[in-house]
Amino acid sequence: MSDNRGLRQQYSTPMERQEVVLSDGDGFQSTQTLFKRVMAVCYIQTVITVIKNSRKTDRHKRGTGFYSKLTLDDFGEIFGIFTNNHVLNSIGEAENAFATFGYDDASGGQRVKLRPEVIFRTNKELDYTFVGVKKKEIDDLNLSIQPIAMEPEPELRKDDGIFVFQHPKGQPKQYSQDKILGVQPPFVFYKADTETGSSGSPVLTTVGLKLVGIHHKGSEELSYNKGTLCSEVLQHLNSGMYTQPSGGFSDSQDKEIFEDNPPAKKLKLESKESQQPSEDDLTDLSKEITPFWKHLGRKLKIPNTSIMDIQSDNIQFPGVKEKAFQMLMVWVDLRGELATFGELSKALNALDKNRLAQKYCSL
Repeated sequence: MSDNRGLRQQYSTPMERQEVVLSDGDGFQSTQTLFKRVMAVCYIQTVITVIKNSRKTDRHKRGTGFYSKLTLDDFGEIFGIFTNNHVLNSIGEAENAFATFGYDDASGGQRVKLRPEVIFRTNKELDYTFVGVKKKEIDDLNLSIQPIAMEPEPELRKDDGIFVFQHPKGQPKQYSQDKILGVQPPFVFYKADTETGSSGSPVLTTVGLKLVGIHHKGSEELSYNKGTLCSEVLQHLNSGMYTQPSGGFSDSQDKEIFEDNPPAKKLKLESKESQQPSEDDLTDLSKEITPFWKHLGRKLKIPNTSIMDIQSDNIQFPGVKEKAFQMLMVWVDLRGELATFGELSKALNALDKNRLAQKYCSL
C-alpha cells in the first residue's frame, strides 16, 4: 500500500495539464508523409526462363521496390523503381518485370510495366537496381503515388529508429521497425525483421521518414539486417564510384563489424560456403567435371530421371560441357537458396575431387 501512495504522490502534482509535449520536438509525425511513403512501395515480379528436366520452364522472381526520383548528371530529373540487383540483375529480367502498387490487402493492387529502355542501372556489390518507369503510367493508376526522392541520407547514429516497408514472401504490404546497429559505408546495419521477398525495400528513419537506404540482406547468425546507403547509390549512379569496405564485400566483413578480433581466415571460408555460385562460376566448373558430371549430379541429390533426361537430349545439349552445366543449373533450380558453395564442396569432396572443391568453393 505504501508503494501505491508513493506513486500517487509522484504522478499527482499541481503542475499537471491535460496535454503535455514530452519529446524534443519530434514526437509528432505527419500522417500524410507516412501515407506517401507507404504508397510508393511496390511488389516486384519478373519471369525468367530456366531449363529443368531438359525442358524450358518459367521461373518467377519476386521482391520489393519503391517509386523514386533523382537527378543524374547525364539525365537530369528522372523517375524509376529502385530494388536489388539480385531481384532484377539484367535488362532482360527488367523487360519482363511489373511493379504492383496498392497491394495492401487481398485485392491485389494495380501494376505497371518497368521500362529499362528509359534507364537501367545496376551494381552487384552495392546490390541495387534502378529501372525507369513512365510517370504518366504511375499517375494513371489514381492511387496518389508520390516518388520518394533519392537523396543523401541524413546523419545516422546508433539506436536511431528505422522503418522497413516491404512485401515479405510476396504478401500484402507490411512493415517492421527497430534500431540502427551501426553504419559502415557503403552499408547501414539495423535490427528490423525482413523475409524472402523483402529485398529492395526502402529503409526510412522513424523521425521524418527520410530515406536511409535500400534493404538487401542480413545475417540470422549475427542478428542484423543490412541496406546500402543512399549516398553510396547516388555516388555510383553519377560517377561509377562508391566506398570500398576494407576486406571486400564478403559477409566476413559484416562479421568484423559485430565481433571482436574474428579469425579472418575461418570467417572468409564460412562466408564463401554460405554464398550461392553464379552462372559464371558454374560455367567454369562445368568444363572440369565433364568426366564425372552424372556422378556429381547424384551427389547433389538431383533425381536420376533428370540426369538421364539431360544425358539423352542431344539436341538442346549436344556437348558434354553443356550437359554438365545444365546439370548444375538443375541443381540450383531444385535447391534454390540451399544451392551454396558449401553444398557443392561436400559433393566434390565425396568424389575425392578435393582440388576442385578448394579451387571453386574456397576463398
